[in-house]
Amino acid sequence: MFNRFPKSVLLTVFLVLGGCAAGPNSSPNMVFERKGVAVPTLAQYQYCHGYGCARQLSFTMSDIDKQGLIKAFGVVQTPQQERAAMANAVAYMEQMNAPKAGTENDIGGTFTGYGQPGQLDCEDESVNTTTTLIFLKELGLIQHHRLRSQVTRGFFIGGWPHTSAAVVDVSTGKSFAIDSWFEKSGVKPHIVPYEIWSSGWDPEKDGPVPSALQ
Repeated sequence: MFNRFPKSVLLTVFLVLGGCAAGPNSSPNMVFERKGVAVPTLAQYQYCHGYGCARQLSFTMSDIDKQGLIKAFGVVQTPQQERAAMANAVAYMEQMNAPKAGTENDIGGTFTGYGQPGQLDCEDESVNTTTTLIFLKELGLIQHHRLRSQVTRGFFIGGWPHTSAAVVDVSTGKSFAIDSWFEKSGVKPHIVPYEIWSSGWDPEKDGPVPSALQ
């Protein structure tokens, strides 16, 4: 598998993801600091694409955008409902931003569409998803979770390196990956308990996570 990609690409991926480990009490801002991206605000934020945030577009959230995000999130009562609402909100933001960035044809996964224009890797996805989560927090919609830095698995030992946005359920202390990398543009991300996600979980290989565990 590795022979299909230049050594320089493999080394870059290893170096980028190798320093990404962070605990459940880490700040979500670490995602942006690592990539040299300004911490997002509703007034201005960066949309990443092109692998590792190589390309960034500056956007603002209009009142219409905010109302659309609030509507996509909906009304929730439980932590599990809140995680599902986060997934809806992430899909909404991608549906809104992808046409502006030319990434609406993004194919799920990194190597399926490698080299094609408009592709996002897991680093792009984790930054963009974390941006959405920060907005939901600023709008007062997230009540049952704490934001944290991204989670990372693999490091070429036990699997290909992969990273995802994540949150912590404040009632249980458990982390959940909110992983939009596996699906094409605008599709809801997968909500996966960290213990399952970190073991190398893949929806194509392992099937969807049972709804009771999401």
